[in-house]
Amino acid sequence: MTKKAHRILYVSDPSTISRTVLPDPVEEADLRKWVDMVADSGIDIFNQEIFSQGWTAYWQSEHYEYDQRPQHQRFRPLIKAGTQPLDILIDQSHRRGMQFIAGFRINDGHAAHNRKQGVGIAKYIESNPHLRLHDPRSGQNYQEPEALDFTHREVREFTYGVIEEVACGFDIDGVELCFRDTAYFPPHHAAERADLMTELIQNIRTRLNECGKKLMLGARIYATPAECESQGLDICNWIRNGLLDYISPQDTMYADHNLPYSEWSALTRETECLIYPGLLPWNSYRARYRLGRIPLSHATCRALAHTMYGAGANGISIYNHFVPSVWQQPFYPQGMQVLHQLRDPERVARGERHYIFDPTWDGFSGFGANGRCSTGVTNAQQLRLSRSEQRPTGEFRFQLYENLQHAHCATLLFRGFGLTADDELNVRLNSHIIPDEAIGRTASSDRVTTVDSTREKDGRNIPCTAQGGRIEFRALAEKPVFSTRWFVLSDPLVERGNNYLSITLTKSDPEATSSTIVIDEVEIFVEPR
Repeated sequence: MTKKAHRILYVSDPSTISRTVLPDPVEEADLRKWVDMVADSGIDIFNQEIFSQGWTAYWQSEHYEYDQRPQHQRFRPLIKAGTQPLDILIDQSHRRGMQFIAGFRINDGHAAHNRKQGVGIAKYIESNPHLRLHDPRSGQNYQEPEALDFTHREVREFTYGVIEEVACGFDIDGVELCFRDTAYFPPHHAAERADLMTELIQNIRTRLNECGKKLMLGARIYATPAECESQGLDICNWIRNGLLDYISPQDTMYADHNLPYSEWSALTRETECLIYPGLLPWNSYRARYRLGRIPLSHATCRALAHTMYGAGANGISIYNHFVPSVWQQPFYPQGMQVLHQLRDPERVARGERHYIFDPTWDGFSGFGANGRCSTGVTNAQQLRLSRSEQRPTGEFRFQLYENLQHAHCATLLFRGFGLTADDELNVRLNSHIIPDEAIGRTASSDRVTTVDSTREKDGRNIPCTAQGGRIEFRALAEKPVFSTRWFVLSDPLVERGNNYLSITLTKSDPEATSSTIVIDEVEIFVEPR
């Protein structure tokens, strides 16, 4: 089946741009300038999220409450003058040749942030406690959302109503439903109630088809089909029955090279549904704070895009791209220019690529256990070698879609915490033995620290404490010393898709102080010809 050309979908969350890019108060020219900035970055589809936590943003409704957070009050003068900011965003997007998607959060986990800002939560949610989810799973981040329970018909009708109002009242090109919250149904009942969410999606699809022109319906969803199913989202059914025009599978916070993109593309291949996997600004919780919130390099963005296209993606969804704006660089519009490269698979293939396979959520315990993400999955791959065992062996899986015949040079690097320069290893890649003399190594490195994540008064997660205008990072824990090893990759060593790095500890360093070697950071560098 022939599908549309590769394209870039840019997602703007309800608040970040209003807080970091737009002035106070906002005028029409400011909104048009912002849309121009997006269009000049090579974006095909602009998704502005306009509904979350029971509040509307960028537009005021007679039937739904307007967002009470301070950053959204800067739009009040425009609205009072009779202009909906949303109309300006749509009009300028169309002038610049972009399709405009209205984004709706299907639940949102920021209630605690809003209370810290002193605005509380939406009146509808506050006044209907019986419609909220109760008895959440253990873990601090499960206790905070005050989310709605889609078991209740009233909740589904409330959500349907706001989408219908926008679809019928504004010249949008489509709707995106954002599923990234901690839950939509009570714990352990989600799968059995999936038909209720499917009914809502079917009703939305039918209404969008009736709006004069057929509007797109997309869904931003969890990283794997199994996670979607566990949350009561029958994505396979939605795709198979033509309810969706596109899906954007992604982790809720981090860009993961190892997501099952090919599994998703196999589900959509014989349908009209497109796949736009999510590209996010960091590759792991660990790297996000260890590196002071520096966003992914252009080489790593190209590596992610190369994997997505190689696995059958039709384009890329850019989300949270603006969040690292606290990092000191000429951020927007300069920070958006890499998107021109990512829209073209051939251009991606011509650039240097740096793959980073980190334990995505390691170091985070807000969902009840170290390394666990919001769906309850522990997303922290590790290869562990116990020195107390005879010839312990472990395996590390990584996904790669590289034809190394087209590479000038490629190198695989792995970092072992607790590994010393004098440990002797047997290394195999996809059953190919890597000769010891072909493996480079470093001496034991300095200790590496992780940093604390604290919340400022506006609710943002910041890995530091501000003192006297200075930012000081607080070390929470120290990882053991590590040694890094690497070897050159050649075409016969790698497979298209999943690859397996197998490591055996053949002789333990008698001077080693750690009882276990943990290898959970693998990187690959590819320099094209």
